[in-house]
Amino acid sequence: MKKYRALVLVAVFLFPILAALPVANAEPNQNIILVDQPHRDFQGNFFTDDFASTLLPTGSLGLKVFTPTVRPRTWLIDPALLDDIQALAIKNVDAQNWLVQLKTISSEDSVIAVPYAHPDLSLLRRLAPNELNFYFDYSKKQLQLFFGKEVLIDKSAKWYSGKAKVISEAALSYTYNRRALVLMSTVVPVEQLDPLRSRLAALLSEGISEYRQRTLAASADLALMQERHRLRIIGGNYRLTSLHEKIPVTLVNDFDTPITANLHLGVQNSRIKIAKIGQVTLPAKSKTQVFLHITVIASGTTTVLAEYRNSSGKTINDVSILTFSSSVISPTVAWFTTGAAIILALAAITQSVRRVRRSRK
Repeated sequence: MKKYRALVLVAVFLFPILAALPVANAEPNQNIILVDQPHRDFQGNFFTDDFASTLLPTGSLGLKVFTPTVRPRTWLIDPALLDDIQALAIKNVDAQNWLVQLKTISSEDSVIAVPYAHPDLSLLRRLAPNELNFYFDYSKKQLQLFFGKEVLIDKSAKWYSGKAKVISEAALSYTYNRRALVLMSTVVPVEQLDPLRSRLAALLSEGISEYRQRTLAASADLALMQERHRLRIIGGNYRLTSLHEKIPVTLVNDFDTPITANLHLGVQNSRIKIAKIGQVTLPAKSKTQVFLHITVIASGTTTVLAEYRNSSGKTINDVSILTFSSSVISPTVAWFTTGAAIILALAAITQSVRRVRRSRK
């Protein structure tokens, strides 16, 4: 009995200690990294036709989801890759199967968000140090929509192999387009710009050839032009037939939310005057007409530069050109012309009278 009690006491004291020790045979947690170079440009065009082959069960990306390492495991995923695969899945069965398998195989595993498009961190901190948090948050949001469960952010996790070799064209395109989007965000709600803002990180991704970087840079510049074009003023040529006119001009908002901005009209000469319009509010997905109240000062052609500006007076879209032509003579000009003619006539009569007097002498 005493021996039994002694064994019980030893077990009671040793159990917490033994329970705290790691199990020698326990498998370490494995990370499965789903990160790849961009496969589409900013207009959604795929660079090559061989992307689908990597999603087969025997492909480089297929092996990771169809025959993954055993649990415990954690998935480190760049949602930019999932966006490319989802775009491919519209017409490709292999991409569809890959996405279904990923959701199924990872249902009981943890998922960590890789910053969108996995930009090189050292370069990103130099060019835009505040953007990294946005890329993490945007990735988490996109992955949670895809998996339908909580996704983690671990900034200490390693998903990259080294530094990216980013050419100057790509770095300059990234800087210019990012700043342009920041300016647009003073008028356009940020959620409308987030898709393009996130994709700009692809310009700083690792593992991209110089040729593809140049292609992406040109595509990013075009994407910004297309984004700015969603908020525009329709230019045109107008003929003025009277001294005071109301000319309709069309303002377009292709964004999904209402936009409020200042309409600025820069008249390039003094032949006409246009009453100030100021702030305008454009409904979502709309074409709105505003009337320009114009007074003609002198005949001729006048160019007007029309643009949207924010509350700080900065231009946030491309400038549109309005051209006004008029042959109307305003009362001021008419009086001036008539007066000049009378003066010339009087001068001619005076000169004639002098000549007559001289001839008589």
